[in-house]
Amino acid sequence: MDKDLRALGDRIVQHKVELAEAVTQNRIKNGINPPNDQQKQLLIDWRIELFQFIGEALFSNLEQSEKRFLEWGKKSGEIAVEINLSLDTALDSTRLYRTIIWEFIGKEVERNDYDNHTVMKAVTIIDPLLDKVVYSFSVAYVDYNHHLLDLARDALEELSVPVVRLTQTVGVLPLVGPIDTHRSKLIMEIALNECMEMQIEHLYIDLSGVPIIDTMVAHNLFQVITSLKLLGVDVTLTGMRPELAQTVVALGISFEGFSIAGSLHQALGQKGLLQSV
Repeated sequence: MDKDLRALGDRIVQHKVELAEAVTQNRIKNGINPPNDQQKQLLIDWRIELFQFIGEALFSNLEQSEKRFLEWGKKSGEIAVEINLSLDTALDSTRLYRTIIWEFIGKEVERNDYDNHTVMKAVTIIDPLLDKVVYSFSVAYVDYNHHLLDLARDALEELSVPVVRLTQTVGVLPLVGPIDTHRSKLIMEIALNECMEMQIEHLYIDLSGVPIIDTMVAHNLFQVITSLKLLGVDVTLTGMRPELAQTVVALGISFEGFSIAGSLHQALGQKGLLQSV
């Protein structure tokens, strides 16, 4: 092992806190500052760890170093999403890591009179590892961000399919907004589960807030009704628009086994449920 390279790596590790603080001060100077002390400390610890890895890479097994840098990039990408750090701001910090580490190495080379071989060896180790950090960080940032968006979308979709209890055994499922194939499957899942859990015997499905339903969605919707019937739940469709009725007729779907009403208000009034609600 190159003695000078080991000495340079040790110096980086010894000054990891100072190097991390230099990154932090630069970010603050440029108006990129975490909103609270907890997040600030998280970022400082995150940066200290990277400089530790950079120093140790100069005298450690290359394969092990690559694994550590990839893991650090993945973890830091997820942290960046959690603290609402934009992708361009986070990637700009990677450029800053390069600048600060090479400024430090330049001073160390001058102070200790290291030869060109040591410098070039350090370059061939550190730069590819930082490139791996950028790659791993970017992939993790995008993937984790999509994961959080999917969770938020699923939560929002679940809220958009509420089964509301009207009486002990009667409920209503008011549907609002467009229904695509994905949402129609969600409606089936939630409607079946909620009706079983709430012991609903009669469910009113109100379609007055649904602007368009295509052929595939109409088919899926009537699968929901068929499934509910198998569970012993009577179904009344309300608010069915003429175009939906035409789609149903074109599909050859039978209206046997459930009732239809012009509006939810009309249906509830006929059953004497308006006084109960």
